[in-house]
Amino acid sequence: MSNEYSKSDQSFLRSYNIKKVRSILREEGYCSRVDLSAKANLDKKTITNIINEMLADGEVIVVSKSTNGVGRPKENLALNGKYLYSIGLDVGGTHVSGVIMDYTGKVLCDHSIDIASMSSDILMQLCNYIIEELLEKSKFSIEQIDKIGLAFPGYIDSKTGEAKLNENIKGWRNLPLADLFHKKYNVEIMVDDCSRLMALAELRYGSGREVNDFIVFDLGLGIGCGIVINGKVFYGSMGMSGEVGHTIVKVDGPRCTCGRNGCIESIASGWALTKQATELLDRGESPLLSEATNKNTIIPTVKEIGLAAKLGDDKCLRLLKNAGRYIAIGIVNSISIINPSKVIVGGRLILDNDIMFHEIVETVKREALNEMIKDLRIQASQLGDLATAIGAATLCMENYFEINDDFD
Repeated sequence: MSNEYSKSDQSFLRSYNIKKVRSILREEGYCSRVDLSAKANLDKKTITNIINEMLADGEVIVVSKSTNGVGRPKENLALNGKYLYSIGLDVGGTHVSGVIMDYTGKVLCDHSIDIASMSSDILMQLCNYIIEELLEKSKFSIEQIDKIGLAFPGYIDSKTGEAKLNENIKGWRNLPLADLFHKKYNVEIMVDDCSRLMALAELRYGSGREVNDFIVFDLGLGIGCGIVINGKVFYGSMGMSGEVGHTIVKVDGPRCTCGRNGCIESIASGWALTKQATELLDRGESPLLSEATNKNTIIPTVKEIGLAAKLGDDKCLRLLKNAGRYIAIGIVNSISIINPSKVIVGGRLILDNDIMFHEIVETVKREALNEMIKDLRIQASQLGDLATAIGAATLCMENYFEINDDFD
């Protein structure tokens, strides 16, 4: 590296070092200056200058002091959660969930609403309702929010904030989401695919923290996949990675919303299961499901299908196991291509659905190459139904921490 830095070189190096310190504090929770110096591989003077600046700015705080009886007490430093706040919204076909997160990644409050279906016409109304509830619970004003992160299913242009297409939700095509929300709230808006944001949440705060390479299967109304390689969320050349739901697993299978036959979504997604269960009811083949289904609705939910299966309904049990097997085939195919060290299964379809999850795990063990899975772990998400909303809020924080690992 040249001995003479331009101002831009020095500015970049300073920013790089600060982000390195932030990332260590986020990962460790708290550190002393001595520990930061060692972990960041920076001299004590540089660390002192960085920490003094961050203390003055309110970005870090002293959380404890300790002494060994000699010299000045050692200060333990941590990120200041009150430094900034972000809102994360998870907008799906049948729900909207939201969280407010502080600078340390702590979820301060959350709110969710389940709906039968969603069109683009009521999108802003529902999101506005969730945001108002979050602000009321937190006692914050919108002026205290640094950014709003939006998680949407389908094809998302994360650079422009536009929802290009979602096959499962009527009217969701070429929606300028970032512009719509910015005009409404006058804060910076960040938009990305819901499955990738679920993977981001797992990477920062969930089961993905332990490994560098993993995949997240996002099971809900549709089926998506988030991919993490070398500790970074993988986007692909056009930002469309992870469309596993539209990989064909049964050539002569049912028609999918994408127009093809035999996609995993057409057999094992939330919309496919409710379609199959409705057909059972129409044929009078599932009396227990009829009893479990809310009489005010025509279409049974996956939760009701699961309840009927647990009560002994053989047809519903077969539906869930069949879906689990086909999801597992998608996982096995992904394992063969990516060779991850962990598979995390999340999404609303899997919540309280032990039957499906067990079938997924057993099918992967049975169908995958032994050498590919001998060290593989398959886990249900520990972040639950808020995982994607947490990922959306995390997206708003990433530019404070993201560093170029190739710079040295």
